[in-house]
Amino acid sequence: MRIKGLFIYVLFLTVIIVISSCIGYSDPISRGISRGIGRAVSEHAENEAYRRTAPKEKLPPPRTANWGNFMAMQAQIVFTYSFSAGGLWLGQNDYQPGEWTKFDITTDDNNTTRMERAFLKIDENGNNWWRISWVDGDDTWIYETLISPSGSLLRLRAQDSDNNQGEIPVSGEQIYYPPREVTKESIEGATQGKYSLETDAGVFNCDHVVFLAVYGQGNVEWWITNEVPGGVAQYQIVDKGNVLWKSTIVSKGTDATTILDSY
Repeated sequence: MRIKGLFIYVLFLTVIIVISSCIGYSDPISRGISRGIGRAVSEHAENEAYRRTAPKEKLPPPRTANWGNFMAMQAQIVFTYSFSAGGLWLGQNDYQPGEWTKFDITTDDNNTTRMERAFLKIDENGNNWWRISWVDGDDTWIYETLISPSGSLLRLRAQDSDNNQGEIPVSGEQIYYPPREVTKESIEGATQGKYSLETDAGVFNCDHVVFLAVYGQGNVEWWITNEVPGGVAQYQIVDKGNVLWKSTIVSKGTDATTILDSY
């Protein structure tokens, strides 16, 4: 399945907000996202989406429709960061079952969030279980999701920052968009040289790859290597010399399994 891009992601997020307001879900975080959508499209969609990640005190009550809508919107934001940057993912080696990585995401206002991406298992039908965790201060959001080989989202379980858990209904609406595939020749053409990247997870020999941002302004830069699961050690968006956000690996391992009893 080809990605439809961050523009469609933002457009779809707008539709969810409109629907949510019709059923009475109109807390300040939704209004904030709605006001920022137009500017997010014309400026930096991913950075704007990050700024609207909902804080703990805005959580709707658990076991309500509003809670499910809220967690679905959160999943869209979290999955956008976890599975792509600028709609792309340049890693050339896949995660193996049990492998996980943790990245620190730092924005231009010095806010840092820790993101975990873990490939849990392949089920009997060839579908893939993933866990995505998002830690912002004392708040931890956890998603476990089943994705088909073609990139369709089949199941979604969630745990909010108050440890409430639930199964989010998955239907025709999209929450996850697979990243666009980039040809080997395109990556080679955008590679600016070799780079020794020092991180908390170790020092990695990387190719430094720079592409123009397709769905926003500036450049999307990558440090890709076969030495980490997923093949990416760092990626960032830069505009006019300013790093709008940067995601850097801080740890990795091979012992990932479900923590939400998803299977």
